[in-house]
Amino acid sequence: MGTCELCGSDTHHTRQAIASSVNVDACSRCIDSMGLELFESPFRSPQSKNPEVLRKHSSSTRGQHIPPEKGSLLGDFHVRIRNQRVSKGWKQKDLAMRMNERLNTIQRIENGSRPTDELVTKLEKVLGITLMGESHIEYDAQLSSGGGRGLTIADALEEYLTKGESDD
Repeated sequence: MGTCELCGSDTHHTRQAIASSVNVDACSRCIDSMGLELFESPFRSPQSKNPEVLRKHSSSTRGQHIPPEKGSLLGDFHVRIRNQRVSKGWKQKDLAMRMNERLNTIQRIENGSRPTDELVTKLEKVLGITLMGESHIEYDAQLSSGGGRGLTIADALEEYLTKGESDD
């Protein structure tokens, strides 16, 4: 058993699945509920593929229209949504009513919870904004050159506590 990278469950067996063009370890519940495609290694022989499992998971996406990739959800989506809503003079309740969604759904989205693709489309349409695209945020990465374990929370706490004692 492994830990599902989508829901965090460690009580179910995991399999490699493809979620947003990325291979993840996912439990069968997440694979079924999200209609994920199983990752099949190009190095496996065709005889070793289990047609029953392939049929089960491929049928969940059959008949669904998968839109072409138009980028990913922008990192500041929640700020854009809130700013546009406020600029229109709407309260969260007004936006929820116009979208036929619950108020707490709008609150969660504006607090940074990732909305479903369906909600992203509705938000873009109702607010007249773009939430999907290429992110232009650059991330600075700090590379470790040593084989040490790095700073842990316990190390930081110990350093903080010893500083406090030396200040007296």
